[in-house]
Amino acid sequence: MRHAVELLAYCQPGMRPLASGQNVQKNTMNSKGLLIVDDHPVYREALTEKLGADFQPLGVQVTSAASAQDGLDALARQPLRWTVLLDVLMPGLSGLAVIKAFRSQPQVEHVVAISGLDEKLWEPRTVSAGATTFLSKNNTSQFIFNKLNQLIQGESSPMSLQEQAAPSYRLTPRQREVLGLIALGHPNKTIASFLEISEQTVKIHINQIFKELRVFNRTQAVLKAQKSQLL
Repeated sequence: MRHAVELLAYCQPGMRPLASGQNVQKNTMNSKGLLIVDDHPVYREALTEKLGADFQPLGVQVTSAASAQDGLDALARQPLRWTVLLDVLMPGLSGLAVIKAFRSQPQVEHVVAISGLDEKLWEPRTVSAGATTFLSKNNTSQFIFNKLNQLIQGESSPMSLQEQAAPSYRLTPRQREVLGLIALGHPNKTIASFLEISEQTVKIHINQIFKELRVFNRTQAVLKAQKSQLL
């Protein structure tokens, strides 16, 4: 892992790593929290230490858990608006099933999948399962913090006049998922496998997408979707 050394720098002698489930910040007046769920103790403790220091001035509580069950228990103990950074490769339930378990919790605003697995392969799978986005463990801790902070603070870039004037297309959530997988270059068979539907159903969705966007092929659909801020 390229940036593991960077994270380990936060576990200096004299700085006891946080135990699983220990809060980095005790400000109970704040309503937002970040839960890091990862079964690898060194990576979990180092990342918790680093992100805890980064988020402390912003009033975001950071805590960690070594398993999905410990993470769910942590959510129940504190009534915060949670963002969950979830390792999708842990013992027990599959990562996709765990994503769905956390997304079903009413206090969870975002589930961010993280792994050292192939990003191009796993991003669409995790997003389809309910994750807001996917991050690679090969990213720097600063990159991870920036992405998480954007979600937690609800930051978004102001829309340009051109974007505001863009036509509004009516695509269902499933059609958007299919369109996103098309944009990543996946064939119908792979899309069907990711979404756990038949290839015939995928074809039906694609035809409906083409009709709604008024295009004739995948390339045109992706280009129009990008221009219209659908992707």
